[in-house]
Amino acid sequence: MKPEVDKEKCIGCASCVPYCPEACIEMKTYKKNPKKKVDIDYDFCKGCGVCAQVCPVKAIAMIKSR
Repeated sequence: MKPEVDKEKCIGCASCVPYCPEACIEMKTYKKNPKKKVDIDYDFCKGCGVCAQVCPVKAIAMIKSR
């Protein structure tokens, strides 16, 4: 499993960042939107799902990795 972020739903609150045990979540600016959104480094992500559990707007969903 791996977390997938819905950039439209993400409000940029960064509440998931401190909960990531691998510290593989960072906030990045996308396109011309000045508000930062969640970005996950899949090279380090172990697929634990903590980020999806703590997201207040359910912008992170766990999906089967290919």
